Amino acid sequence: MSGKSQVDQLTDGINYGAIGFGALAVLAPRLFQGIYGLKGDGNLTAMSRLWGSRTAAIGAIGLLSRGSGNYKTLLAVGTAMSVVDTLVIANAGPDVALRSRV
Repeated sequence: MSGKSQVDQLTDGINYGAIGFGALAVLAPRLFQGIYGLKGDGNLTAMSRLWGSRTAAIGAIGLLSRGSGNYKTLLAVGTAMSVVDTLVIANAGPDVALRSRV
């Protein structure tokens, strides 16, 4: 059994998920957009890749900062970013796919 606490295991899972999901958005943006029901042009593809790179970076920072004095601050910033992203897309207009807003 792992010596990590359940909170550490959960945060690791979230960080690894952010890295994986971010990498998907960068490397396969059309697949990423399809998961959310988005039909995009080149602009959306570019924005998907930008979102993916920052999401992967936040996940990596979360993993690499464990044990540092800034760990809780960095974790809070990453969580706040995700909450804001969620609220923005959840409140997007009807021209954004329902699957994305959910």
